[in-house]
Amino acid sequence: MMLIWILLIALATPYVIFPVVITLWGRFASIRNPKRSNISSWPTVDIVFAAFNEEKVLRGKLDSLLALDYPQERVTIRVGSDCSTDATDQILEEYGKQYPQIQWLRMPERSGKSQIINHLVSLGTSDIIVGTDANIFFDAMALKHMVRPMIEDQRITLVGGRLMYRGMNQAKQSGSIAHEERSYVNWENRLKALEGELFGCAMGVEGGCYAIRRSQFRTIPKGTLMEDFFLSMSAIKERNRVVMALSAHCSEDVSSDSGMEFKRKIRISQGNWQNFGRFWSMLFTSPLPTVLIFLCHKGLRWIFPFLALILYVLLIQNDWRWSLTIPALILMRWIPLPGFKALGHFTWMNLALFLGFFKYLSTRETGIWQPTTRENS
Repeated sequence: MMLIWILLIALATPYVIFPVVITLWGRFASIRNPKRSNISSWPTVDIVFAAFNEEKVLRGKLDSLLALDYPQERVTIRVGSDCSTDATDQILEEYGKQYPQIQWLRMPERSGKSQIINHLVSLGTSDIIVGTDANIFFDAMALKHMVRPMIEDQRITLVGGRLMYRGMNQAKQSGSIAHEERSYVNWENRLKALEGELFGCAMGVEGGCYAIRRSQFRTIPKGTLMEDFFLSMSAIKERNRVVMALSAHCSEDVSSDSGMEFKRKIRISQGNWQNFGRFWSMLFTSPLPTVLIFLCHKGLRWIFPFLALILYVLLIQNDWRWSLTIPALILMRWIPLPGFKALGHFTWMNLALFLGFFKYLSTRETGIWQPTTRENS
């Protein structure tokens, strides 16, 4: 019985206990908001992203970057085509001729996002690097909102933007999991924002919208799947501050393919375990707040399915009827009621985490990817 209670507390910590504690801490702590000053000279920025067969979204992407409320002479847009086989290269060529701030190249072979980012970063000398994805559109003020915190606080190294979803009406009609995913992402962003405000260690930024000082950019290891978390943890390990700018709005199309989304979750799990292998020592060497946030926010989530499986076996030993629990939770994904569908989504998310661990053990990852099918695409 004692083991069951320990497991229940461990399972509740990342999704209930820790979020409640950090939310209450943020409510009663005195969070100092820096005084907003007029900025007369904005730093230079390189916006970098990889593109593989992105003809359906690439024009919209480039248009959103060209429309940014930021001195255009201070911005360079660098794109690496990962041997695209559709019209991606033609679109880049067209925009490159019309807009000199857009510089692009075609990789000699499939390289993967991390290697392309490393190469694009090496080509520039800007003060700030902004990482993004081909399907992520920026709000006009997003860049300023991500850069401003680094101007106002020299301790801040990395700033994450807020990812939102486009096409929610279509998602509702198609019966996708986009609403559940949106709720989860919004909740996660608020949690990271509090971590950043209170302790300067937001546990990971969105790979599609973040800004980092060039001086603090670290070469991403080959085959890395979650380069955003690698850069976040590299900064935190060096005692720099990582924060969120929830006013920096960026958007992507919702997914229309639940199977592709499940595969994407498995891939994310692989990337998580990659990075855990690189940063596990921080649990013993980092300051106490960082250790607790890393453990409670990330570590316990990653092992959640394994702890749940142990609890499941123990409960079945006491009463066979518990064996119906997991099948029931899996089936809830197709019940069109908010509470049931959310529980089903949560179960499938942890199933992907579980499978991702074994794929991490069995796969030598190259970092090469296929774009996720999107509702508006």
